[in-house]
Amino acid sequence: MKKLYGIIDIGSNSIRLMLSDGEVSIKKYLNTTKLADGLDKTGYLQDSAIQRSLNAIKDFVVLAEEKGAEVHIFATEAVRSAKNGRFFTDSIKDITGYCVDVVCGDMEAKLGFTGASEGQNTCVVDIGGASTEIVCGNNGNIIYSKSVPMGAVRLRDNCGEDQEILIKYIDGKLKEYGSIPKMEKLVAIGGTASTIVAILLQLEVYDSNKVHNYKLYKQDINEIYHKVKSTKLEDRDNIKGLIKGRQDIIVGASLELIKIMEMLGFEYLYVSEKDNLEGYLMLNKDKW
Repeated sequence: MKKLYGIIDIGSNSIRLMLSDGEVSIKKYLNTTKLADGLDKTGYLQDSAIQRSLNAIKDFVVLAEEKGAEVHIFATEAVRSAKNGRFFTDSIKDITGYCVDVVCGDMEAKLGFTGASEGQNTCVVDIGGASTEIVCGNNGNIIYSKSVPMGAVRLRDNCGEDQEILIKYIDGKLKEYGSIPKMEKLVAIGGTASTIVAILLQLEVYDSNKVHNYKLYKQDINEIYHKVKSTKLEDRDNIKGLIKGRQDIIVGASLELIKIMEMLGFEYLYVSEKDNLEGYLMLNKDKW
């Protein structure tokens, strides 16, 4: 009988759990807790966001343990950059009994690439809530990797949905990537890309099988960007496929994805449902 793993990813916008047998992802769960809300303005994780996230993590730990899974928890940019990040991880340890692996920016980039690249000559882009990773590699070997503190939540907090302000902010941050190698294929992971596909397909119920490996064109992303931007926030629940919890952050993140594609010279990309959850398990299971 194969060992069962429960991997929990503490992201800036969502907490996620993956149940896996070590080879195949059996099921993924998501709870949008908006952990990074207010982080850019204060430098601290807010009490309400901490409590929402602690509740979600506790529920996921209970679920994983009930399934007989070995639980491992890791956190990314929001926890890494918050002045009270240690308090948050100590609280998780107190409540669940598990220590949290707070990964550095380079490791966060490596996790996403490992999960999504499948050994191809690929550039992997991961737009998170508080950071964006761009990683290039071939045959599983990374030749370029950079994490920049720009993401869906930070774009909303710093720019709102003003296109001129967004473009100026994004362009400034993109300069931090420097010279990026030209790759044969572009793959996007994370909630921004998958949400855009869900809206394009008008998925009333999210279906990862329809989203995985979807060929997403820049013109389609631009169409969704304008569609959501022109819809009042209170009316965005009526947009089929727009995942709950992303109504207020998808506009800036969509524009960021367009600007990244322009910078890299791609007219289309592939969306992968395999991401840093798979990457974390692949890179660590032999140590456990």
